[in-house]
Amino acid sequence: MRIITMQGRLMLIASMAILPLAIVCGMALHALAESQQAQHRATTLGVARAVATAVDSELRLTIAALGALALTEPLGTSSGAGLSQAVRLATAVRRSHPEWMALLLAAPDGRLLFNTESAAAGALERVVDDDSLAQVLRTGQPAVGAMVPGPRGRLAFAVRVPVVRDGLTIQVLTAVVRPEAITAVLGRQRVPEGWSVSVFDSRERRVARNIDDARLRGSGPSDTLRRLLTEMGDAPDAVGVSTNLDGVRSQTAVARLESAPWFVVLGASADLAESPLRRTYLAYLGGLLVSLAYGALAAWWISRGVTRPMARLRQQADALGRGEPVAAEPSRVPEVDAVADALAAASLQRRRSEAERQQLLEAERAASTAAQAAQQRLAQLVSAGAVLSQSLEEDATLRAIAALIVPAVGDLCRIDLLDEHGVLQRKLTHHFDPARTATIAALVETRAAPADAPGSFPWAVATGRTFLHNLDDEGMPDALDPQLREFVLAFGITAGCIVPLIARGRTIGAMAVLQAESGRRITADDGALINDLAQRAALALDNVRLFAQARAAQKQAEDANQAKDEFLAMLGHELRNPLAPIALALQLVQRRDPQAFPRERQIIERQVRHLSRMVDDLLDVSRIVSGKVVLRAEALDLRDVVARALELTLPALQQRGDMPDVTLPADPVPVQGDPLRLAQVVGNLLNNAAKFTEPGKAIRVVLTVHTAGPHPLAVLQVIDEGIGIAPELLPRVFERFVQGEQPLQRAAGGLGLGLAIAQSLTHLHGGAITVRSEGTGRGSTFELRLPLHVASPAPAEPSLVLGQAPRVLSVLVVDDNQDAADSLASWLELEGHAVRVAYSAEAALEALLQQASDAAIVDIGLPGLSGHELASRLRAQPRTAHMALIALTGYGREADRSKALAAGFDDHFAKPAQVEILLARLRALDALRHVTPDA
Repeated sequence: MRIITMQGRLMLIASMAILPLAIVCGMALHALAESQQAQHRATTLGVARAVATAVDSELRLTIAALGALALTEPLGTSSGAGLSQAVRLATAVRRSHPEWMALLLAAPDGRLLFNTESAAAGALERVVDDDSLAQVLRTGQPAVGAMVPGPRGRLAFAVRVPVVRDGLTIQVLTAVVRPEAITAVLGRQRVPEGWSVSVFDSRERRVARNIDDARLRGSGPSDTLRRLLTEMGDAPDAVGVSTNLDGVRSQTAVARLESAPWFVVLGASADLAESPLRRTYLAYLGGLLVSLAYGALAAWWISRGVTRPMARLRQQADALGRGEPVAAEPSRVPEVDAVADALAAASLQRRRSEAERQQLLEAERAASTAAQAAQQRLAQLVSAGAVLSQSLEEDATLRAIAALIVPAVGDLCRIDLLDEHGVLQRKLTHHFDPARTATIAALVETRAAPADAPGSFPWAVATGRTFLHNLDDEGMPDALDPQLREFVLAFGITAGCIVPLIARGRTIGAMAVLQAESGRRITADDGALINDLAQRAALALDNVRLFAQARAAQKQAEDANQAKDEFLAMLGHELRNPLAPIALALQLVQRRDPQAFPRERQIIERQVRHLSRMVDDLLDVSRIVSGKVVLRAEALDLRDVVARALELTLPALQQRGDMPDVTLPADPVPVQGDPLRLAQVVGNLLNNAAKFTEPGKAIRVVLTVHTAGPHPLAVLQVIDEGIGIAPELLPRVFERFVQGEQPLQRAAGGLGLGLAIAQSLTHLHGGAITVRSEGTGRGSTFELRLPLHVASPAPAEPSLVLGQAPRVLSVLVVDDNQDAADSLASWLELEGHAVRVAYSAEAALEALLQQASDAAIVDIGLPGLSGHELASRLRAQPRTAHMALIALTGYGREADRSKALAAGFDDHFAKPAQVEILLARLRALDALRHVTPDA
């Protein structure tokens, strides 16, 4: 059973007398508070609805103005004079509405037909808010979009109305409205002072606010307001309590607009609303407290005669609890005096026990302090490792080291590092005061301590020892070098620790940690921490140096690779230029006298093709490795690719005497790819088979279609009975410059690039190429796999009508290499064409000025005016704008081809070109020009 003191019982009686009255008053006060809160919520919601109605009216005015403009006759047209008139009318209407940023007319696909602000920087080409545009097109009704940034980053919202003709929405008229228009509407409303009003769009972004509008525009609702909106659901309005973005707790009312999916949020400070109620509650509580105090005072006055002795006894017990001496005082109450004597005896025994416990606590505290210091040092080291591993830049690493040391460990940190010549370079001087940092850095730059002075950086680097002293140590600072002593006294240094920075067994610099303004001492434990931090800093700075060295090496490799590409391009140009006249001269000899020196011609032709193939392989592998190969993919029939590859490799295959046995399916084999590159892949496989298969042994080409599995494939096999591939060479056969063993005379020739190029080009087409061989002397099988494509092959270029004799062309050959120009001209003349020769671009322009030509074959690397500039001028002149232009050059890279086509050439051929293909291309271009003369 709970024991209650006499004084407590008397006070309880007084409280029970006051309690019924307090309860009745509290119930009345609660009813009054509920009434005031209901009235305040109704007022807040009414103001919110009024503001929503005002904003709704503003949007309806804009919709009405746009609707009137949409009914005018100029709108509804998309081009011509009607569109120009519509632009002028829209511009006039725009001037009468300064709150509009622009008027736009958009097609249903979102493309802008006009923009009254089209001259402004960053003008739009398409609408920004596709959602509101789609809503207008879907419903045929006006729509108000969300606020979005424009091309110059300014926020605005779109008001869109349909332009309807014959019952169809053919265009959408849009007013881009500044959010300030809504802000102005809020400014005109009679909102009580201190209340905040915000307007949010359909994406819950703030369009306008009557307070701090510019700063909060575009922001979203606070978390508490977002919860109120979620609870509100689809209701037209709601009232609740939320906290705004300024952290003010507010009575919040939300009202939705009728003309747009927007809503208005009104917030009244909850403190202002609750202040009358708070005053009422305070008055009630004050009266209750006064009543209770009066009853307690009366009870105390009555009971003090009884409680005073008990209070003295309690004071003695409290003194005993605090460890103070207790003296017994007579109270004329025997029971109380007996307890007082017992308390005095207990106090004496307590003091004895406290002395013993204090000794134990001191020992425990010393051990805890040491453990905490060790844990703190460990945490600093862990943090240092994490911070120093975040960057491999020297400046960032030095700043991280400075942040770790100052001010947590020392007041000043300095770091010097050895450069590549072994000379100390000052890298960091950091004080928590920037002004002091600059002063100390300036002094350090002008003075240098002797290398043998203990405590100097050169001394720490040379000896690998740590210097740790406090200024109040015995013999300090007199034992310091004079310059170091002057520095210590000038800047008020009280302690310092200089440690060498050692990484990977070598010293890379030194670090100093100094104490000044803080007056802290550096203990042995501090020195151990600084040494550990120095080790981590040394590793981080060494990693920075290693990274810089690796980056420099990468830059050198990239420069070397660029130089290699440029050298290969120049090598290809210089090798192709002499090959072209040699190849043409051989063909001219054959055309004029087929019986003249057949054996010698075959040798020269074979070696020229061999050299040309090696140049192409070198340039191809360089482009593939650097990722510069661009595929011109199209739908094609793989059977046509095989036929073209057989045609390209015909000279190599004819040397064997027997042609390959080709097996093709009756139906087309559709694939997606670059026809030239795929023909190059198959041609390289055929060349490889011809090179390593003796005459009389079979070569077979088999093309099949595999439809089993989720991905149908076209499979092409090139099977030979040649020398085969050794097992140790088989895994490396597709590597660059890898070849099997050949006789010393290297009859097969080549650079070992054909298969590497074939595999790389196959991978670019999404396919794979594999090889099988049973070993040396047992032949090999190369298998090319490409994914099938459902599209039909592209139509062939226009060709001559069957039975129609080729038209005689007038051709201008332009080349500064006279042998190449003359030999090509002679070959074309043998084909029956009228040919003129010019050895420079200037001579070509003069010749074409005198007499036009059907076509021109132009070298790129001409002296003076280049071939690209010549093509651009010819395309710019009406007389020569439509003539066929073909670039014939020693520059055969893909970039060279793209540059030639951009300059105006119709096609690009690398020297030495097959003149039959070149002439066929000329005839095709001429035929295309005559079919579509205006193209």
